[in-house]
Amino acid sequence: MTDTLWWGTYPEDGLGAPTGTGEGLWRQTTADAHLALELPAPSFVVAHPSLPVLYAICETGDTAVQVIDISAVDAPTVAATVATGGDSGCHLLLAADARTLYASHYMSGELAVIRLGEDGLPLSDGPDQVFAHEGSGPREDRQEGPHAHFAGYAPGGRHVLVCDLGTDQLRRYAVGEHGLLEADGIAAALPAGSGPRHFAVRGDRIYVACELDHQLRTLRWDAASATAEVIDEQASTTAPLRSSDVAFESHVLLVDDGVQEQLLLVGVRGADVIAIFDLSPEGDPRYRTSFDAGSWPRHFAIAQDRLHVGAEKGHEVRTYALADVLALPAETEVGGIAQVPYASAALPSPACACPQPDHAPVMERSGLG
Repeated sequence: MTDTLWWGTYPEDGLGAPTGTGEGLWRQTTADAHLALELPAPSFVVAHPSLPVLYAICETGDTAVQVIDISAVDAPTVAATVATGGDSGCHLLLAADARTLYASHYMSGELAVIRLGEDGLPLSDGPDQVFAHEGSGPREDRQEGPHAHFAGYAPGGRHVLVCDLGTDQLRRYAVGEHGLLEADGIAAALPAGSGPRHFAVRGDRIYVACELDHQLRTLRWDAASATAEVIDEQASTTAPLRSSDVAFESHVLLVDDGVQEQLLLVGVRGADVIAIFDLSPEGDPRYRTSFDAGSWPRHFAIAQDRLHVGAEKGHEVRTYALADVLALPAETEVGGIAQVPYASAALPSPACACPQPDHAPVMERSGLG
């Protein structure tokens, strides 16, 4: 990865505040961070693996995906806009072949499918498929209906799974020709009121960060039945609450330290930490410690040898040497919060980090038609 990151930001007053108040797409390098393109609340951003193209989903009532041409130096432009047909889009999954986008919508609960051409641009001006869902959960304040929060591939890549925070389910969609999907039932039903938000996959294990009951759940995937069962659950962190009366899990990320087995990082807002879990060779997580990650760590990503954390309410991006994070020892007392040196860059309400791939260089002239 290069040392360039792209950040989607919310309005400075936070998610839900009126849009069009200076939020948008920020470009961060080792030199500085600055607003590169104004967009309405781009809450999630993904990069094309081989073209100078970004895709940003705007978390607004009438959600749209913005296709961003980043080939011009420091002057990205909107190359295309696709209305998704949903409310409050909050996540994008780009297919492995970069020919399909899957857009999750928090408020309305749909999963939208957008096909892409070889040039990275949408093949139509609207979604090719929209999958609605029904159901609710026991939390009347957060689970009055379906809330699609995240989409990712199941182990083996034959299905797309959607974390539905509102129904406590992992919804299952079979991947067909051209990346189109077929609704295929429920892969896993999690405990009532758990609120699955994000997940990561390693082998046949699915690690789900649950926002409403503050548990990290490990599921084992069965390829024959395309279902998953919970085989372990534990608190996301032992750290106490600091900026909120309630914890809100945010993001979960697998990390390979190059020496041991992979590790798992779990963001916990309210406690304002990132928790570290060691993974056994079989994939079983064991809590190690948590470190201070700023006020409301919403999203984080690794670029080269650095961990970049968006502290949404702290209005900053914290950059840590990954080696310092991975070297943290196990907590010596329950609830201890480790301190790690970091550099800070001011950004209003960072929502999502997107490292720029090495093979999507910034060039003087656009290659998009």
